Amino acid sequence: MRTPRRGQIFRLKSDAVGKPRPILVVSRTELNNGSYLLGIAFYGEQLEKRAALPHCILFQAGEFGLTKNCVAMASGITQFKLTELRLAEGPLGELSPEQMAVVDRALAFSLNLTLAENSRTKDVPSSD
Repeated sequence: MRTPRRGQIFRLKSDAVGKPRPILVVSRTELNNGSYLLGIAFYGEQLEKRAALPHCILFQAGEFGLTKNCVAMASGITQFKLTELRLAEGPLGELSPEQMAVVDRALAFSLNLTLAENSRTKDVPSSD
């Protein structure tokens, strides 16, 4: 089994309500070779409302292996056991560095952090 990488999307075996929800790995790849990783879940409900929020990132069906329009909610960063993920199926997709920069901004907003000037996100236009 390969170590899940930051920016990869995996499907959960099932979430708290029994859905096999996709999650985006946001923890450093070097930290994902143990029993846990940090991720944010995708949601398909209330898209218009959530897409306008600074802690949510809108994704379109067909992007990165996702089958429907959804948002990733950076404010819901969660620790997942590797055994909760369908790792044997491999990742659904993997975000580009530019798309991860958008995720980084949403995470920074959610955690009240300031991104460093030398961050790879500095050249990505703001969504404001």
